Amino acid sequence: MAQNINYWAWIGLYNDLYSWKWSMEGKLFYVGSTHEFLIWANGQPDCVNAKEYCVALQGQTQMNDRPCGASYPFLCYNAKNTSYILVKESRSWSAAQSYCRTYHTDLTSIRSKEEKSNITLTLNGSGVQYVWIGLYRDPWAFRSDNTTSTFTKWRSYPNKQPSNYYHTEYCGAFYLMTGG
Repeated sequence: MAQNINYWAWIGLYNDLYSWKWSMEGKLFYVGSTHEFLIWANGQPDCVNAKEYCVALQGQTQMNDRPCGASYPFLCYNAKNTSYILVKESRSWSAAQSYCRTYHTDLTSIRSKEEKSNITLTLNGSGVQYVWIGLYRDPWAFRSDNTTSTFTKWRSYPNKQPSNYYHTEYCGAFYLMTGG
């Protein structure tokens, strides 16, 4: 009689909570860097349910990681006249990025105290709770070469993965079952 053996095998897949980058420049933004003018909302980023890979400003000043498919107003940047354009029509992050790239330059980046001040003035009195900006991260990459994973067959039983259930689940593994 064959014995059933079930075990996990690490595969080098990880979800780096600190690999934020700007849409406009593609440069990395590190949470621990010296961007004292960029403030995360309390408890953020938290990647709830392993689905929050895009950033929205909350209440004009604090950053909050949100599901990229959620619909919010968004803030475009126009490099031709150095202006910020609030679009109050709600769209997903990628649809907002596409709109901004078509009609302006891109979703806005906040790279200085002056830019943050101008953005705050643009949003002042707008009444929006969340507004997309151009900060995002790629969800899963391989540690060995930092290439993004396109893997989509996640475990669905007993709980749907990835879940980040304990807010500390950032590594991927295969669950192997053997035996008869």
